[in-house]
Amino acid sequence: MKKIHKFFSKDLLHILGAVGIFVAFLISIAYKQVGIGALIAAWLIAIAIIGVAWITDIRKADLLKNGKIVSGKVNAVKRVHIKFHMSTYHLADEDVIYPWVIRYQYKIGKDTYYGQSHWFWFNPLVSKGTPIKVTIDPQNPKRSIVAAWES
Repeated sequence: MKKIHKFFSKDLLHILGAVGIFVAFLISIAYKQVGIGALIAAWLIAIAIIGVAWITDIRKADLLKNGKIVSGKVNAVKRVHIKFHMSTYHLADEDVIYPWVIRYQYKIGKDTYYGQSHWFWFNPLVSKGTPIKVTIDPQNPKRSIVAAWES
C-alpha cells in the first residue's frame, strides 16, 4: 500500500498577505508620524494581496475537487531566491528566503504537459524522478496542480 503525503506548504501570496497585515498594523500604530495616506495605502495593499490569495485558493480548491487525477513525475526541484523589504526606513534592509519549487510532467494520451508547483516548499521531500499524482482540468489539461506524491 502506498502512503500518500500531502503536498501543501505556505505559498508566497499567503506570506505576503501576513507581512502586509503586520506592516499595516505597525503603520496604524504610528500613523501620526507617517500620515493618514500611508495608513490607508498600507491597508489597501494588504487587503488586495489577501483578496488575490483568496481567489487563488478558491481556484485551486475547485481544481482539486473537480479535476481528474493522473500520474506524473518530478522533473526538477529548484531553489528560488525571493527578496522582500521589511523596513519602511531603509530599502537596503531586506530579508531573503530560499524556498523550493517543484517542476513536473504528466502525459494525457500522446501529449506531454509540464507544470510547476503552485506552492513553495521549505524542505521538499521529493527529488527528480519521484512519481506524483497530478490533478488536471479535464477541459484544459494544461491547467494542473500537484496535491500528493507517492512513496
